[in-house]
Parts: sequence; C-alpha cells; structure tokens
Amino acid sequence: MQDQLAEILAYVKGVVSHKWLIIVTTWFISLAGWLFVYQMPDKYTSEARVHVDTRTMLRPLLRGLAVQADVRGLVAIMQKLMFTQQNMLKIAELAGVEGDYKSEAGKLAIANRLKSGVEISGGRDEIFSISYESTNPVMAQKVVQAVLSVFSAQTQRSTLNDVDSAQRFIEEQIQEYEQRLRNAEKARENFKRANLGLLPGQGEDQISKIQTIQSDLEQIETTVSEMLVRKEVLQSQLEEALVSEDEWGLTDFADQGTPEDARISNLLSQKDELLIKYTENHPYVKAIDSTIEAIEQRIAENGEGLGDNGSGMEAMSNPYVQSIKAQINQVDAEIATLQSRKERYKTKLTQADEEFNSRLAIETEMQNLNRDYESIKRNYLSLIERREQASMSEKVDNQAAALKFRIADPANRPLSPSAPNRELLYSLVLLIGFVVGIAIALSLVLIRPVFTTTRNLRSVTGLPVLGSVSVFMTHQQIKKQRINNLVFVSVSFLLLSSYAGVMTLNFFNA
Repeated sequence: MQDQLAEILAYVKGVVSHKWLIIVTTWFISLAGWLFVYQMPDKYTSEARVHVDTRTMLRPLLRGLAVQADVRGLVAIMQKLMFTQQNMLKIAELAGVEGDYKSEAGKLAIANRLKSGVEISGGRDEIFSISYESTNPVMAQKVVQAVLSVFSAQTQRSTLNDVDSAQRFIEEQIQEYEQRLRNAEKARENFKRANLGLLPGQGEDQISKIQTIQSDLEQIETTVSEMLVRKEVLQSQLEEALVSEDEWGLTDFADQGTPEDARISNLLSQKDELLIKYTENHPYVKAIDSTIEAIEQRIAENGEGLGDNGSGMEAMSNPYVQSIKAQINQVDAEIATLQSRKERYKTKLTQADEEFNSRLAIETEMQNLNRDYESIKRNYLSLIERREQASMSEKVDNQAAALKFRIADPANRPLSPSAPNRELLYSLVLLIGFVVGIAIALSLVLIRPVFTTTRNLRSVTGLPVLGSVSVFMTHQQIKKQRINNLVFVSVSFLLLSSYAGVMTLNFFNA
C-alpha cells in the first residue's frame, strides 16, 4: 500500500512540475470555448399542453356491448402519424415556415426540419405536451399552434374512420364465411346420403357382430376336429372287424338286402325332404349326394372283392360292420355340412371386417366434416356478434365523441431563450480545459519520467542506493522561485476572475 501511495505521489509531483503547461492549456481552451459558446444562437421553445378526455358517461353502460378504441394507444399512434411528411408540410403551411414548396427536395427539407424540432411527449393523466424549438420565438409559437390544429383534427377523425373500415372488413368476412358454411352443410348432407346405414349410431354393433361370428367359427372348427377324431376311431374299428376270423352266425346274405341299400334309400328320402325347402345347390343336398356316391363306390369295390373272397362278403354283411360303416357315413355327412358352414362363416367374417374398416373410415371422415363445419359456424356467429358491436359503436361515436380534445395551456410566446444553457457550457469549458492540461502534463511525465525519490530509483534500476544529495538553492534562486510562484498564482486567479466575469456578463444579458 505504501508503495502505491509513493508511486501516486511521484506522479502528482511530476504533474505539478508542469503547472505552467496546465495553466496555459486551460487558458487557451477556455478562451476559445467561451467565445464559441457566446456566439451560439439563442433558441426559443414554445410549448402547449392538451388534455385528451376519454371518460364518457356511456362507457360504463356499454362495457362489453360496444367496441371502444384504446385511446391511449390511439394517441400513441397519433404521435407517430403526426411526423409524416404530409402532416409536416401542412403544419409548415399553417405556421408560414419559409422554404421551397415546389420541389420534392425542398418539401423533404422542410418536413425534416420541422420533424427534428417538434416534440410530443407526456400521456400521464391524459395530458400531452407539444413543443417546438426555433431561433425565432414567434415562429416557435406558430408551429405549436399549427401542430395543435392538425393533431386535434386527425385525432377526432381517426375513430370514425376506423369503425367504418372495421365494419366493411367484417361484412366481407361474413359473406365469405356464409358461403363456406353453406358448402360445409352441403358436403355433410352428401356424405350422409352416400353412406346411409354406415354412419355412427346406425346399424348394429359391428364389434359384437364380429365377436359373435368369430365365436361361432371357433365352435364349428372345434366340432369338425372332434368329428375327424371320431371318424379315425370308427375307421380303426372297421379295419379290426374286417380282418377278424370270428363266426358271424349269418344266413345267406344273398337273400337279404344289403345295409348299403338301406342307407342309400334313407339318404334319398332325406334328399327328397330337403329339396322341398332348398335347391340342388344347397350345401346339405350336396353333402347327401356326396355321401350316396361314396356308398355306391364302396359297394362297387366290395362287389369285386367278394368274387374272390366269400368270407369278406360275409364280413361286409355283418350288422356290426354295417353299423360302423353307417356311423362313418354319418360322420362324413356331418363333417361336410360343418365345412360348408365354416366357409360361410369365414365369408361373413371377412365381410364384417371390411364393413368395420369402412365404418371406421366413414366415422373419421364424418368427424372431420363436423369439425370443419363447427369451426366455420363458430367463426360465422362470432363475426355476426362483432358486426352488431361495431354497429352499436358507430351509433355511440355519432352521439358522443370517443376523444374529447381540450387545450389545457395554449401555445405561449417565449420571452427568454431556452437554449443554449450558457452557464453550464461556460463551466464545462473551464473544466475541460483544466482536465486537458492535466492530461498533457501526465503524458509528459509518462514519456519523460523523472526520479523524485531514492525508492523510485532503486525499484527501477534494481541497484542499491548509497545516498542522496539535496539541492541547495542560493538566495537569488529562492527569490526567483517565489516570483515564479506568485506569477502562477496571479495567472490562475486571473483565469478564475475571467470565468466569474463571463458568468456575470451572461447573467445580465439573460
């Protein structure tokens, strides 16, 4: 910490050693700056305050029933719209601003000059300030008065224009949505007509129907499997009976009718009964025909075998064998019937699945149509409601203005300049001159450093310092130094006196 303080003191001593440079620089900058500030032209600011009253007796009664403009936002928009070139030129004409109104470049220059000077501020408590700064106090007042005129006219005209534009837009949207609503209703009607019976809520429960068909199909397949097992058992019993050598105790079978004939006769009787109700193509009829053909084929085959083996013929005529064969034939007939029924149920299941998929697609499409219809209808009803609100708002605006524009303080004619603030500028010039002088002196200290202490010399060179020699000044040198210091103080006092004189002169001129 001590090292840092010592270093700072060294810099201070170095700067003080250039005190004449500092005072000369301050004098030069101060004189030049004071002269420049003195020659700056005076500017006068005219200001007016306006009150925009948005509180009307109708507002609480019409809350939620009529569209009311956001007045604060409207005034903010007016601030931006006011600075258009057209408005600036209108203000310039009303105020009598001189300039070239014939060429576009001249008009643009006039508009930009006014735009840079006119300022609209405030807004708190619905009070706005309009000000303009000019070198001519009369012109400043005229410009503010012109701004008040244009601002008032444009503000009162804006609400009605906005309501008319909104009503036209809403009417166009209502016509468009009305046509879209008709198209949506027509699309729903055509879709319902094209998919009658397949729409949601129409017809039987498709899932229950599919489950019932699947259950019946599984039951049929189970029954067919059981019949096939039964047939295998009967076939095994028949083979055992045919190869057996037991005495059957039979009489001459030639004098008797064979069981196959009785079986065929029985099947023909069943066929005649079925033909009363069904056609030849019915699965039951076809199953009986297949059974009869199978029996006749077996009779033919057995007839050939019996010519060589009489005992085989005797076995075939055994009642036990005939009973087994009859059971086998009965099982074949039932299997054929079940297979036919199984195919029908498979066809029904396929049709039910296709119908179910179609119902799902139709239901999805119907939901899309309903969603579009409801969305269009909701927007249509909303537009109808907005049209009523806009109509009521227009009636309200016709009887009570949304904005009550009142001038609180008219544009004043300034008697004293508002700028420049010469007191502040004179002080800043003096301060700047002094700071610049110190900065130059510090720069010289950094560029051409001087060792003022033994510690500083030792820290820079890194060599031991054995001692130091003080300066011994003669009487003549001391006298000369005192005179020098006295002159410096006098020059500094003269600078401060000049500053005081400038401030006093400015006070009386103001």
